[in-house]
Amino acid sequence: MKRLRHVLVLFSVIALFFVLGCGRQVQPEVICAAPNVVLGNTCCLDANENYICDTKEQVEVKEVVKKPVVSEAAPSEEESALHQFAESFAKAWNKKSYNALHGLFEKNYRLRFPSQEFNFLARKMDAMLGITEVSLMSVETVSGKSTANFLVTTNGENEVYSATIRVEGTDYKMDSFYFFDNLTADAVCAGNDSCFLSYARISDNRNYCDKAGEFRADCIAEFGVGKTLTARIDDCVSMVDFYAVSDCLTSLALKENVVEPCWHNEFDKQTFECMGELAAARKNVEECNTLVSSRGFPGSRLQKTYCILAYVKVSADTDACAKIDRRDDVMLGSMQEGCYRLLFP
Repeated sequence: MKRLRHVLVLFSVIALFFVLGCGRQVQPEVICAAPNVVLGNTCCLDANENYICDTKEQVEVKEVVKKPVVSEAAPSEEESALHQFAESFAKAWNKKSYNALHGLFEKNYRLRFPSQEFNFLARKMDAMLGITEVSLMSVETVSGKSTANFLVTTNGENEVYSATIRVEGTDYKMDSFYFFDNLTADAVCAGNDSCFLSYARISDNRNYCDKAGEFRADCIAEFGVGKTLTARIDDCVSMVDFYAVSDCLTSLALKENVVEPCWHNEFDKQTFECMGELAAARKNVEECNTLVSSRGFPGSRLQKTYCILAYVKVSADTDACAKIDRRDDVMLGSMQEGCYRLLFP
């Protein structure tokens, strides 16, 4: 009986080993051909033979390098002033504000053309060339010489024109350039008899009558001795071009130093701008009050504002902008702010 027990124990032990042995799976040995190496139960490429999978080496944590921020030097006060002046020139030209543009040229050029003559010729030349847009590209200063570069769009084509900025007293002024160099009646009126007639009236220069063709006799007659102011006003009003009428009446008012021609403009804006130029010729902004009320009525704040704006454009005296009575009127307030920016917006 004891022997049988030993046999059973031995049989149980053998059965246990058999069960354990059958449950274990023998893993096959992984063999990799060079240049591969074993990683776990698989092969991976190890081309540089450093016993590290190449794919693992390619995963890099890139360090974020913070580069110091280099701030550009702020423009100097002079550079800012030069840019503001050139920008004001571009804006005036782009808006076709020729009276304002005239005041931004250097003294000798302004003496060559009174404001009305410049206005007439520049407007004609501008239209003839088909200028649609003007913008400031840059202002450069090299060896003390400052140059403004303008992008001018003419009939869909862009051209860059450069102009020298010079110092005149305490202000900046522009040298003549581009078509301003050759701005003449011959250039803008060629083949147009009525244009020569208009320019003769505006410039009060009888010599242009000889170029007025079919209007020559009438033109010469207008310069006859003893022609009354009323007759000369009528000559201006009879002109076909709307802007030429305004220029002619303003020119006559300045020449005779009287306000009457201004009243014959068709619209308020031209009427009271004419008075503003007359006030500038008299070098007294207070003249706006006198001229606007010259027909017995005090005039509106808007009418006086037109006068003051024209005064400032000609005289460059932005202190006169304070004379605009803006009170609670949003439009007049905006016009006053624009007045202060006429020269340096």
